[in-house]
This record gives sequence, C-alpha cells and structure tokens, in this order.
Amino acid sequence: MTKSTKVLIIVLAAVLLIAVLFCCAASAFAYLNTQKIMTALDESGEEEPTREDDVCIAEEYYIRSTTPISDAYTSGDVSALDDRQKEVLKMAETVIKEVIEDDMTPYEKEEAVYRWLTSELKSETGMLTVIPDSGEDSDNPYGVLKYHTAVCVGYATTFRMFMHMLGIECMVVHDTSLTHSWDLVKLDGDWYHVDCYFDSDQSNYRHFNLSDAIMIEDHDWDRSFFPKAEGYKYNAAAQNAETVKSVYDIPAFVKAKLDDGEATFACRVEGGIPASEQPAASYIANAVSDTVMSAYENRELQFYWADMGNDDFVLCMFVNDYGEDVTDLPEDVAEKVQKAMEDAFGDMYMGGFDPSFDEDDAFMTGTVGGRIGG
Repeated sequence: MTKSTKVLIIVLAAVLLIAVLFCCAASAFAYLNTQKIMTALDESGEEEPTREDDVCIAEEYYIRSTTPISDAYTSGDVSALDDRQKEVLKMAETVIKEVIEDDMTPYEKEEAVYRWLTSELKSETGMLTVIPDSGEDSDNPYGVLKYHTAVCVGYATTFRMFMHMLGIECMVVHDTSLTHSWDLVKLDGDWYHVDCYFDSDQSNYRHFNLSDAIMIEDHDWDRSFFPKAEGYKYNAAAQNAETVKSVYDIPAFVKAKLDDGEATFACRVEGGIPASEQPAASYIANAVSDTVMSAYENRELQFYWADMGNDDFVLCMFVNDYGEDVTDLPEDVAEKVQKAMEDAFGDMYMGGFDPSFDEDDAFMTGTVGGRIGG
C-alpha cells in the first residue's frame, strides 16, 4: 500500500466519522427540540410536565391564572385584589350584566359569553386582531376588556375567567407546539372544547363545544394531561340538526340554508347512514364544500361529522362569510402584496394552483372535509 493510499484512507475515515457524529448530533437536537415543544419550561429553563397556567405561548404570551378575580366576584370580597385586578373585575361585571340573565342555564350562560367574545368584541378599527394595538395586555382579560384587542391566550383566559365567575368549571388548553391556546368547559359532567379565537368575527359555532374526536382535526394537545371531551349533548350544531330522507338530499338541504343566509346548520339522515352509504355521504359533503368555495364569492363552508352512535351521523356545517373586502388594503398595497406572493409562489398562488379531487382525501378527516366516523 502506497503512502498516498494510506493518506486517502485516513481522510475518508475522518470524513465518515465526522458525518456519523453530525447525524448523531442532529438526531439528538431534534429529540431535545421535540421534548422542549412537548413541555412547558419554567424560568430556570428546566423541563416541566404539561400544566394549565404559567405557560408561554409563541414565546411571548403567557397563560396566567385569573382565579383571584373570579373568586372576588363569587365571594363579594375584593380586599385581596390590586387596583388593576379591581378594574378587570369591574369591566367583567359590566359584560355579565349585559349578556347574562338570572334564569339562564349554564349552557346558555356559556353561549352568551362565547357570542360576546366572538362577535361583539370589536376595536374601533375593526375585528379583533392577532397583531394587537396593546401587545403587552393582549394575552389577558385586562387587555381584552379594556383595549378590545386579543391574541388566542387573551380569548382563552378571558373566557375561563367568565366561566369561573358564573360557576362553570373551565380550563385553558395549549397545543403541543406552544403556539395556540383555547378552552375546555364542563357541562353536566362532560367536557367540551371551545376556541373563541378561531371563531372570532364569524361567531358561527365551528369550534364551540366540540369533542376530542372533532377538535383533533385542527388542534393538537397533551391528551394525557387535559380531561377527555366525549360528549355531544351541548354541541350547538348537532343538537339543532334537522332530518333529511337520504344522503342524496344533503345538497338541496345545504343550498336552501345558504339561500336563507344561515351560517350554522346541521342535518342527519332519517334512519341513519349504514356503512354501505357512508362513502357516498362523505363524498357529497366534500363536493358541497368545494362547490360553495368556487361558486360563492368570499364564502367558505366548513363541516365535520358528529358520530352520535348506531349509524346516526350528524353533518354539522358552518359558513365563513368574509364579505366583499376581507383585507381593507388600499389598492396599491393590495397590488404589491399580490406581486410579492406571485413572485414567491408562482402558479401556486391565487387560483393558479388547482389540485384535482383525490378520492382518498375525500374520506380523510379535515377542516373542510371529513370521513364519517372520524
């Protein structure tokens, strides 16, 4: 073996060793990063198990307890509150007087708060925004009630505060990537998911009182920590479902609701949907959603199937109406945005990308699609 050959072998071995070490380091980094995402970090940087409060979302917003305020409301004793907390309590009491009546059931109280947060809470310049005017308070009830601006954490903590003030058990949930938060509310012994932020400005009940099976379509969370949500009794769409004679009557049912201007509606098939008809029902629901998207300007139809048991599937549908101008951008700015997107994404942007219908996708669970049975 020549000297040059030996040198080459040594070099190749060194390169191989470096590659192996790099792969190991990359795998270790990926593992540690995943662990970081799956757990909340305390101020010392040490990993801790999933928890409800004192969790940082999007590296900026904090889920904080509002128990002192709700306790002061239920007890009538405000002596433990500071001036800021007293101001929050006063603003919250004003809202409760506005939307809550004494003879309301817990569900009706929950619904009233949901509707207020998702449809009545406005800023002077328009809908609640993810880029608030007062960033430091957009994640807590003080900012939500005083400045009328909120990020998801603000919605979630404010909703929970109202529920506790009204004697309804509630928790704030955060996703596994620590980028979003919403609520779990308990009614008659069953838990339900509520995401006021996702429904903001539409108030169409798309994310109101959902089960785990439905919520998992577009949310992810530590299900070993947070309680299971398995009920449908207080799902607003399912409990108001109308009956059609067959799956082939679904398109006409949806068209009639759209013509009437309804935003939330649901139907079930008389006698249920046996396994032999479930593929047709799934296909029809997806086809209806696609048709609304293409035929109605600035409208979107989302849906999910609620499995009530014994082949009784309720098709729950929700219309998002974005109005004539969803951006409110000046024409010259809109043109610049359009050009920037076209330069970056080419045919994939603004109608250039037109995916064909995939039969397999038709029977997968999704935000604007769903296979019967989840």
